[in-house]
Amino acid sequence: MTPTPSHNAILNDMSRRRLLKAVGFSTVGVAGAGALSACAADGGGSSDTTQFTGVFDFDLDSQTRNVHVEDGALLLNSVYKDLFLCTGGVFNWSTHEWDYLLLEGHEWDGNDLVVSLKPDLKWSDGTDLNADDMLRSYAMRVLEAPPWGIGFPQVQDLEKLDDLTVRLGFENPFPNIERSIIKHRIVSKVTYENFGERAVEMVNDGVRQGDDEHVEWNAEFIEYNPDEIVCSGPYKFDEAQMSDARITLVRNEDGYQGTEVAFDEVVIHKGDNRQSALLVQSGDVDYSTLAPSAADQQAFQSVEGFRWIEHAGYDGAGIMFNHKAKPEVQDVRVRKALAYVLDGDQIGQVARGDAYSRVTHYAGLADIQAEEIFSAEELADFETFDQDQEKAAELLEEAGWTKEDGKWYLPNGDEASFEVIGVAGWGDFELTATQVEEAWNDFGIKTEARNVPEDNPWGIWGEGDFEVAVRHWGNPEIPDYWGAFQMNFLTENAGTEESPGQGFDLQVESPSQGDVDIAELVETAQRAESEEEQIEALKTLSIVFNELLPRIPIWTYKYLSPAVEGIRVEEFPTETPTSQNEQYQDNHVILALIQGELPPVRS
Repeated sequence: MTPTPSHNAILNDMSRRRLLKAVGFSTVGVAGAGALSACAADGGGSSDTTQFTGVFDFDLDSQTRNVHVEDGALLLNSVYKDLFLCTGGVFNWSTHEWDYLLLEGHEWDGNDLVVSLKPDLKWSDGTDLNADDMLRSYAMRVLEAPPWGIGFPQVQDLEKLDDLTVRLGFENPFPNIERSIIKHRIVSKVTYENFGERAVEMVNDGVRQGDDEHVEWNAEFIEYNPDEIVCSGPYKFDEAQMSDARITLVRNEDGYQGTEVAFDEVVIHKGDNRQSALLVQSGDVDYSTLAPSAADQQAFQSVEGFRWIEHAGYDGAGIMFNHKAKPEVQDVRVRKALAYVLDGDQIGQVARGDAYSRVTHYAGLADIQAEEIFSAEELADFETFDQDQEKAAELLEEAGWTKEDGKWYLPNGDEASFEVIGVAGWGDFELTATQVEEAWNDFGIKTEARNVPEDNPWGIWGEGDFEVAVRHWGNPEIPDYWGAFQMNFLTENAGTEESPGQGFDLQVESPSQGDVDIAELVETAQRAESEEEQIEALKTLSIVFNELLPRIPIWTYKYLSPAVEGIRVEEFPTETPTSQNEQYQDNHVILALIQGELPPVRS
């Protein structure tokens, strides 16, 4: 995700917004379900109104209506954001093509990116949505973009070409650098008039994040909280139907697809992981992306009309080592042995219920991606790490470890021991840590699991304040394959005194590839101008990952979203062109709703 010098910064900025949605464990009592049903039944719409219902843990009082900041803005961390504030397009993670929303298209003219809006778009306040909105929104984002980001930080200047077209000038662009621009949410020029015009002028004068002019501008911007959210999508907020328990979005006929969507209203109930599961069980919610516990997953089976909607996972959880704190793991045989001790299927099942997939290829990429760039014959050569404790013992003995009285000892005679950290409140991480603890202890390696506070595990990981950590691998943020290797090798691996992180040496010797500079190879995979060069770099990175196993992938996220058919939704789409999309960025159910392809039940 992030080039040097800050490898772990983008996870601090981005992943916490979405990856936290992937964790949750526990259920709620029957009394709570009754209270929630009572809230759900209260108010909103006539019997002839078609209604789609979802759930998200919003807070009307604390969350801002300054939607350009995204993090902390009302519903901007939910999958429902595209319904009222559209992006330029939705990315197809399978074909790597765009399904445009507000945009008509984009093209490169040398180092210039030319972006065009669809004609005749309007905001929910009746004003025209045009290039001025786009220009000012882009300029504000350029000012706010941290220098280590990808896309907006590389924009040199901006220009309005006509009422529907904007030019963004880049220096040395590389393939897909424009993704963040296409995915950006354009906001109202009227709402942000005092900020947008100044931002355009500052950007074209060379002002960037941290400069004095930006600091002054930002001091006003972060305090800005408009009274309402002006919407571009097919729905808008109905202030008369907003409460602490539910938000109602009504049809925005002036917005994009406002006359084509099949539902008159979208109701979003307030609920956390526990409450959302109850709302599904009571039939008050049609679709939820909040994480149900294993017990809730079982309870859903008795709900009439229930079905799972599966969203592909592009990351998972596994083990990240601190190579400086525990020098013994610098021996690849030790890392592989520790992997062979673990039963990934059992750990995934306990941690995630049915909402996990096993790891098959151990290529550093999600299996779905590995199978896109490697042939089946090539993948057959990859070492797999299914549980094999005899193999684990052989590897440790080769590494000079010895076992006496059921305990393993290091070559220097010290008893082997590890502390494994999970994250408090992240149920799947907690359960993964305790199962690793149990497995390694049973094998004879003294292991203790503990949980760090959920408010800042990123800081703990980056500072290297751990021996072994349950941590993500792969990448749910960047569809390009190189993003997984930036996560696996570079994130939390800055190598500085303040942020040593993993402490994994990026200059490696691969048994089959020879001497490899990992950072340089990731950059090649990111910036390669030809597909052949890119694929070659990616394949090398995958092979090196499999051979050296810098992290142990244990399980992959399989995002199972509970859905109920037959109450308000006639039927959810199954195999769609975008069904392999990442759930929180480019949700194919929400896209189907926007495109009018999600049918309501008609009385």
